[in-house]
Amino acid sequence: MNRGDIYLINLDPTIGAEIKKTRPCIIISNDDLENYH
Repeated sequence: MNRGDIYLINLDPTIGAEIKKTRPCIIISNDDLENYH
């Protein structure tokens, strides 16, 4: 994963009235955090 990548994410379990479905999500963390394992 790299900053700016877009993935389809299943955000289950949902809370309240949120619709249960797959949604596009964008990676916003910096690339340095990705290399910190």
